[in-house]
Amino acid sequence: MSERLTAVPSISSGAIRRMFETLRENGIDPAPIAEEAGVEVELGADLDRRIPLETLHTLWEAALRRYPRTDGALLGAQRYRPGDYGLVGFVCMNSATLGEALGHAVRYVHLWTDDPALRLDDEGAVHLRYRASFPDRLGVRCATEATLAELVHGGRLVTAQRVCPVDVWFAHPGPHDRSAHEGFFGCAVRFRAGSTGMRFERATLATPLPFADAQLGTFLRKLANEALARQTGRSESPLDQVSGLVAEELQRGVPTLATIARRLAVGERTLRRRLQDEGTTFRELLEETRARLARAYICDRRLPLSEVAFLLGFSEPSAFHRAFKRWTGETPAAYRARETVSCS
Repeated sequence: MSERLTAVPSISSGAIRRMFETLRENGIDPAPIAEEAGVEVELGADLDRRIPLETLHTLWEAALRRYPRTDGALLGAQRYRPGDYGLVGFVCMNSATLGEALGHAVRYVHLWTDDPALRLDDEGAVHLRYRASFPDRLGVRCATEATLAELVHGGRLVTAQRVCPVDVWFAHPGPHDRSAHEGFFGCAVRFRAGSTGMRFERATLATPLPFADAQLGTFLRKLANEALARQTGRSESPLDQVSGLVAEELQRGVPTLATIARRLAVGERTLRRRLQDEGTTFRELLEETRARLARAYICDRRLPLSEVAFLLGFSEPSAFHRAFKRWTGETPAAYRARETVSCS
């Protein structure tokens, strides 16, 4: 994703609308708080508007001066619903697993706000950092805590389970009493950690989203990619496009280059050349995608290994077992036993 920033970091006015609605839901008139922060209450009414991110920080501080709470960011996060984030939220709601939803949140977050930037690593950790140089202040701390809390709360809503990270850490100082934070996240929470982020077990990331619509998800991601391209001035890479389409097609069988080319509305030669320009082939990318999905599926003990084989496009479990041993050096059963023990 492009690292280009707008001159003044901004966020969707939906964040202001949700803050005002949360205040009203708790019997608090937002008008005096908005006035103290120099903001018009009507600011959140225009859903297509972007506002300076510092406006949100100032509102946090004005609200907490009147109603001081160390868990204010957590309370605010629990009022959000995925749809409140517009296109970003709807894409996440129609993902196959929690890990995929988080990946989409990371990819498309800048359709919602310029900061902070998010990154999901191979170990299941979400890293948060600001690209703009905001001075340390209460409003920034609240916005930072709210970002991680909203991701966790959203994950619980889309999975219909109380999913929890195994570790949460913040760069800024925290309250003496961390019980509210640890109660919300369901794990130890560290402050003054030097960086900000949280980590999920692989099995947790493999949690399926029971109400997701795969076909709708494909359509929404297309819209999100187009919106992101307009915003950043760049398009999704061929590798990202092909890998995503391969993952979608696998449940119907092993896709061919022709199938993916047809989905992309390009010729087979054109697609083959684009992949060569990226230093790979369709066969290699197909193998990499199946291997990545296999490791994620196996961590979900509710999925029988025969079902995992089907989801990856294998006609027989024995063929899947041979391929998995080629990818990882061990059998699916041995990998599942080792990974789930280490995640427990």
